[in-house]
Amino acid sequence: MWLSEIAERLGGRLEGPNQWVTRLASPEEAQPGELVVVREGRYLEAALASGAALLLEEGVPCSGSTSRVRVPSVARAWPRVLALFDAPERWASPGVHPTAWVEEGARVDPTAAVGAYAFVARGARVGPGVVVGPYGYVGEGAEVGPQSVLEPRVTLYPGTRVGAGCRIGAGSVLGIIGFGFQDGQRLPHTGRVVLEDGVELGAHCVVQRSVVGETRIGAGSKIGDLTDIGHNVRIGRGVVMVGNSAVGGSVVIEDGVRMGGGVVISDHVRLGRGATLAGGSAVSKSVPPGETWASGVPALPIRRHWRRLALLEWLLARERALRGLLRERGGDREP
Repeated sequence: MWLSEIAERLGGRLEGPNQWVTRLASPEEAQPGELVVVREGRYLEAALASGAALLLEEGVPCSGSTSRVRVPSVARAWPRVLALFDAPERWASPGVHPTAWVEEGARVDPTAAVGAYAFVARGARVGPGVVVGPYGYVGEGAEVGPQSVLEPRVTLYPGTRVGAGCRIGAGSVLGIIGFGFQDGQRLPHTGRVVLEDGVELGAHCVVQRSVVGETRIGAGSKIGDLTDIGHNVRIGRGVVMVGNSAVGGSVVIEDGVRMGGGVVISDHVRLGRGATLAGGSAVSKSVPPGETWASGVPALPIRRHWRRLALLEWLLARERALRGLLRERGGDREP
């Protein structure tokens, strides 16, 4: 699009000649005819050398004749710029693909798109504007709310409910039987999985259905790729969980919790409202609201973690001092 159009949409202004730009590019790889968003000053030199057009914050000095769009805040403009250049996903067009199968008794809104080789079972409901990607499976009695997107190969087991505006990453499975056994026998899981509005799951996530009741993920929560959520888990609203994490059965994660990547949580643990877990944490005890716990096995409150590290450094310093003292006295033996 034209730089003048970008400036207008972002509420900015154009400096230099108007140009047609085809794509966004990083400062190191940009070429003429592309646009670089300069989010930090350290990238400005490389961006200028590329010959590409620039998007800069007001007040950032920039010499030369390079065309540039000035905006009040690059940080605020960044998501909007990405949206301008976001390529549409063409997994499916409105309607049911000729190779897809919708069983009698299923309800698919005319504005929904059901992709190639997808299957929608009887009793399922697919709402307005929904996309069911190729090879998707929407089980008996499952529901998908308006404008939600199921990427290719997503599986919704019977009874699963997905709210409005959700996005489920490719290959994810919702509603599979949980990992629950008694006396060596697998327990039946009679419950279901419920995703509230605006939930996003990354690719290849697994959400197990509950033994009884619901496994529920609250509105607006974002969960990264390759995450396993156990049966009967309750996740609150606005939770952010980076990928490659594992949440044990019957865990409660309250609103606004933030978790780094690779976190492992034991069964029946509660994470209090607004708590933060560093990446790689192994959590075996409940975390009080608002606390930050550091990574480790087991994870600890952050101040306790720092004290432990400080004590370790102090002990190492004492060891070095003792070894030096022994060498000065001519001793060769280890202390």
